Amino acid sequence: MSSTSRCRVRLWFGPHQISDYIGDQAAAARYEAAMRRRFPGLEITSDPLPVTAGPADYSPADLHR
Repeated sequence: MSSTSRCRVRLWFGPHQISDYIGDQAAAARYEAAMRRRFPGLEITSDPLPVTAGPADYSPADLHR
C-alpha cells in the first residue's frame, strides 16, 4: 500500500448515495470539484481514509448513512 493519503468522495441524493469514489488526495479533489459543478444542488462529502484502508475494509453498509 502506498503511503499517499487517500480520500473517499460520495455524492448524495437525499439519503441515497449515488456515487462513491476513492482515490489519492489530488484525484479526489478533482473528482469532488467536477461533481460540484455537475450536481450543484446535491450534497457531496469528502472524507480522508486511513492509510491501511483498502477496498475490503468497506462493506455494503457503508453505502448508507
